[in-house]
Amino acid sequence: MAVIKPFRPLRYAPAVVGDLAQVVAPPYDVISATYRDRLYHRSPYNVVRVILNPASDPYAAAAGELAAWQRGGALVRDAAPAVCFYVENFRLPDGSARERAGIMAAVRLEAFSTGRIRPHERTFARAKEDRMRLLRACRTNLSPIFGLYAGRPHALDPARGIAAVRPPDIDLHDDAGERHRVWFVTETPAIDAIAAALADAELVIADGHHRYETALAYRDELHAAGQRDPEAPHDFILMYLTSINDPGLVILPTHRVLHQLPTGNLTDLTGRLRPWFRLQMFPPTAQPEFMTAVRAGHGRFGLVLRDHESFILASIADEAGVASCLASLAPAVRALDVAMLDTVVLRRLVGIDCTAEAQAGRLTYTHDESSALEAVAAGAAAAFLINPPSIAEVVAVCAAGETMPEKSTYFFPKLLSGLVFRPLGADPLPTA
Repeated sequence: MAVIKPFRPLRYAPAVVGDLAQVVAPPYDVISATYRDRLYHRSPYNVVRVILNPASDPYAAAAGELAAWQRGGALVRDAAPAVCFYVENFRLPDGSARERAGIMAAVRLEAFSTGRIRPHERTFARAKEDRMRLLRACRTNLSPIFGLYAGRPHALDPARGIAAVRPPDIDLHDDAGERHRVWFVTETPAIDAIAAALADAELVIADGHHRYETALAYRDELHAAGQRDPEAPHDFILMYLTSINDPGLVILPTHRVLHQLPTGNLTDLTGRLRPWFRLQMFPPTAQPEFMTAVRAGHGRFGLVLRDHESFILASIADEAGVASCLASLAPAVRALDVAMLDTVVLRRLVGIDCTAEAQAGRLTYTHDESSALEAVAAGAAAAFLINPPSIAEVVAVCAAGETMPEKSTYFFPKLLSGLVFRPLGADPLPTA
């Protein structure tokens, strides 16, 4: 069963830091170097200084900032345990308005083998080492993991009822214009009702796989050192939970940008693709039509090559060959376009190890098709544009105990970092 508990939030004091919109940031893994610099200089209290500090020793620097903010009163610890009702209002790329709601709470860490908390995609070792060093230094959950639960349509009703009758404790707009509201729910009956409603839920990690696996490793490290209290803070993690049926739950595509080809030239790539895929050319003036064709169905992807005059739509021609190449994968994974792109196109036909290329920075990811096209215009070898998996496909992969390739999904919008923190140690200062 999922064990969900309130926690005592550590949070920014507006009287010290000023406008909270100036101190929050997206998750560390979607912040570019340029945007990091902007955030760093925006406020001496911006959370980027702990989640992605640019210092030569970013981990010591992050821990120093966190401690200094607490000593100076910029961060204060609430006296009352709470779960946080978190509502985001945003617009999709097509302009339509959406709202997504969930709670942030302390959730007991579970090994994936228990089936109580399931991953849906593979992770990178380097990213986990980075987050482990940060966790050891700061001993704090700096950003929530993004989790999903199925069914239980009324699980959050107690929090919704409280939010309906009092103003939010946090209310801000981020740089993208998205609105973020948080209510700190301290009422014991409401907390107990939410925890009971979700107690037998199986949770799926939507975003934050690296940080979740890091937290598991950190817990095991402390257990090995003799710290085995099952109610200890390090046995839990800060997690945001929303329903897989929430109308605001959105997955955007995660396009691939290959910055250099390992062998051959761009013409060779189209030649290698032709036996497997039908290639339809679109002139540069037909970008909208090209993207419409990419989005029109499964078994296809868009290809943009450096110095190539056309956009290319690739759709499966040799179904038996593609199926054979994917045969070693579980059926739930085999059905995904991202598995086809990763296994058949990038690994077999292009001839790269996607994990190694990503770790080296030669393969990057973006959910924004314009950014992918701009990367090619700026000199990248190729952009591969892909459709996202559906929520049902993500759940099917998890139910089968399988995982997708790295960076298969982009749950939108991201959860802001800096709304609340969850310390794993004793209070460094008197509570608020």
